[in-house]
This record gives sequence, C-alpha cells and structure tokens, in this order.
Amino acid sequence: MKDRFKVTNLGPIAEADVEFGDLTILTGPQATGKTLFLESFKLVKDYSNICLYYEDIDPTHNFEAFWDFFYGDKMREIVTKDTSFFLNNQKFEYLRALNVSWDFVYYIPAQRSLALSEGRIKTPEDFINSPYVLIKFCNYLQKYTKLFSKHILKDTIKNFDFLKNVDISMQRSAGSPRLEMTINKQTIPYMAWSTGQREITPLLMALDYFPTIRKKIYFIVIEEPELGLHPRAIIEFMMTVLKIMQTGTKVIISTHSSTPLDFVWTIQHLKEKGAKPSELAKMFDFKIKDKTVFDNLFEKTFKTYYFAPDKKTKKVYTKDISSLDVFSEDEDIASWGGMSLSADRAGSIVSRF
Repeated sequence: MKDRFKVTNLGPIAEADVEFGDLTILTGPQATGKTLFLESFKLVKDYSNICLYYEDIDPTHNFEAFWDFFYGDKMREIVTKDTSFFLNNQKFEYLRALNVSWDFVYYIPAQRSLALSEGRIKTPEDFINSPYVLIKFCNYLQKYTKLFSKHILKDTIKNFDFLKNVDISMQRSAGSPRLEMTINKQTIPYMAWSTGQREITPLLMALDYFPTIRKKIYFIVIEEPELGLHPRAIIEFMMTVLKIMQTGTKVIISTHSSTPLDFVWTIQHLKEKGAKPSELAKMFDFKIKDKTVFDNLFEKTFKTYYFAPDKKTKKVYTKDISSLDVFSEDEDIASWGGMSLSADRAGSIVSRF
C-alpha cells in the first residue's frame, strides 16, 4: 500500500501533499513548514503513544494545550479550525489514545545538538514546552548510552573519514556522565569539538540505537543531516541511509543541501542507462566494504518534494519534483527546488565573458 500524507492550513502550509517512497527527500527554503509537516506525520502515525505520554491532557477537549505541548510553547496558533490531516486519503480524527506503547516513526530532529549540554545528554525533564520530537529524541539517546556507554559509535565511526582515529566514550566527571572524544590519545572536551562533530554525534548515536527497536519502526525521519558537515561526509552519510533502506524501513530526509539530491539523481540516471547498481560505488572515493547496500537498489522508489511558497500569498504548497530533470521546462524541477539556481546563475554570468 502506498503511504500518502496531506496537511492543509497549518502555519505557513496551505497544502502539503506527499506520497512517500522508500527514500523521500523534502526540500525548500527555511520557514516553509517542512518540520511542521514531518512533526504532523509523526503525530498522526504515533498518536496513541503520544497521547499516553501527555496523559494529563485530553486533546479531544483541550486542543490548545495539546498543540503547545506537541509542537512547542506558544505554537497553538498555527492550528486553526481549518487545519486537517489526511493519511492515505482518510481524514485524521482525534480519538482517545489506544494502548499502543511503541512508535512507528523514528524521528531525528534538526535541533538534535540541543540534546547535549556540555557533553551531558539531557533528560526530557530538562525541556519545558519543547517540541515532542526533541523530548523523544533525548529519550532515545538516554536509552542508547545505557546500552552502549563503553562502546559509543565503536563501529559506526569507521564509516566516516573525518572521524577516523576518534574514540567517543561516556566519562563521569563532577556529576553526570559526559561525552568525551579522544583523538590520537589526546582528550578533547565537548566544548572544543567542531560544529560537525557536535552535530553528527547525536545523529549517529540515534542511528546506532535504531536497530534495537527497528522491528516496530516503519519510517525514519532525519532532518537536515548535512548540518555542520563537509559534502564528502554527507555522501558518506548517504551510505548509512542505503543500509537503513535495506532493512525495509522507509527513510524521509528534509534538507537544504543539494548533495542528497545529487545522490538520488545519480541513482535514477544509472537506472535509466541500464547500469548496474554497484556502479554507484564510483561516486565515492573510499572503499566500500559492504556492497550489499546496493542490492535491489533500482527496485526502490525515490521521491522528492519541493515546499514552494506562493509568490503572492506566501502560503506554501508542495510540488513533486521527483524526476529531477535538469532539462525540464518547469524551473522548480530543473533547479531541484532552487538548489542549483545560484550555480546556474553564476554559470550564466561567467559565460558572458
């Protein structure tokens, strides 16, 4: 069965309608509602479990308080009487929670670095009226460190060149355990980590924890995996995405980087030309140990949607740009939702001289 989710009249979104593939990429300018859309998808898919978490609030009678708790403090105004959610063309109705104590959507938010405070993993109690997905993310990291405190990212680190010769561990120092990084026997305190190291560490920790609960997860949402990363590291990360896809879990990525789109375009182009999936390995300049990540790759579905603000009303509508056809007469498709627009303009200017 195809998985389709539609949101109408939510914050800046007039209508966002997305049919998910095995890998779905959402792109568009800042503040166009991509996060709201994904949070809402999480809400509808995991509504029962979310209601159990906020057991003192009955959303059927106290909508305003529920929205503040779920989307974050003072966010109730984005939801109006005209706001609607549709899952597979069926309108979502607010019912009391069922006794479901697991998630179907594993959500890694863009604010993931906020889950760490000077190397200490925050608890849900550290957040007051913060978005539910961030609170839940902290819960994932807490559970992960209890399971793997002595072997944090031990094997995962090997997949990233810029993390080679790096060891990350939990050390108890003056109170709560804190993350420490050791590079060539030199200890680096958390506050001295690079932006990329601070961003990717909680992301990879969450992905390391994912296999322990994978059997119950249908979707994994990863917001802005490119934060703080060099384009090469983003490509290395896309290998991790392929591994997740091999488990049968559908991956949804929101991004402001063209690199994931380059990746998908290459896959689609190779498929059209009748190449073997393993040819994708040439996109990488590092040795790929596990080439099973390319198995059945051309049988997977890839979808890309552009969250496009209307020039007059500024309201946002989604456009399916999955073809990524650079020769399309539709500028949104040809420019990949504006991703390549600056490069095209620069090339046009330079070509005059």
